Amino acid sequence: MKKIFLSPFFAPAFYTILWGILLAVVLFFFPEQKFAITTDGQIIDIITYIGYAAMLVTMLCMCRDFKDRMPCFIIYFLLGIAALLREAGIQHHLTNSDTTPFKSRFFLNPDNPLSEKIMYGAVLLIIFGALAYLAIKYTKHLILSFFKLNTITWSIATFCTVLVFAKFADRFPSNWRHSKGLEELPRSFIDIWSLLEESSEMFLPYLVIIIFAQYHLFKHNKA
Repeated sequence: MKKIFLSPFFAPAFYTILWGILLAVVLFFFPEQKFAITTDGQIIDIITYIGYAAMLVTMLCMCRDFKDRMPCFIIYFLLGIAALLREAGIQHHLTNSDTTPFKSRFFLNPDNPLSEKIMYGAVLLIIFGALAYLAIKYTKHLILSFFKLNTITWSIATFCTVLVFAKFADRFPSNWRHSKGLEELPRSFIDIWSLLEESSEMFLPYLVIIIFAQYHLFKHNKA
């Protein structure tokens, strides 16, 4: 079992199989409820929050594995908290003058206070700076190790792929409507893309748990 878990193909298989099963169950057995289960407070939302709570606990429990690279661990943990807050929709409650302070239209809107633009602009710079630091530090290693079937790299690649797909699924209905000049889209069209987005995002914290657990086992075996 441990050998299977430490395989480079474990994370891709874990996501593909479970996500496929989830979609099949919803679409075949609960087709009329596919929108309802993606709304706040429903089953996918609950599973997602459980995942984030478990993710943060896992990260704290394994922080000793990063004693030689503690700055990176602090970045990972802070990004985890930021992801949880974003999932909770905190961005919609930070300003009274706009829907969210983390979109370009917020900074381009002259009606929004300059103080808020400076404050939330600084937050974005910190987040992008942290991501840039990780990218500069690890991109070369990740590219080279990917072709060597490095387990951690493949798990990270799975996480990034799911994240990109979730963002694509989130924006696709709106982009499609604008590109076609439509005033509104069919409810069924919106529902299916909402299901694809929410169900894929649900697995993100669990993939992080897998990455940290795999890293812990590899580090323990080498010790």
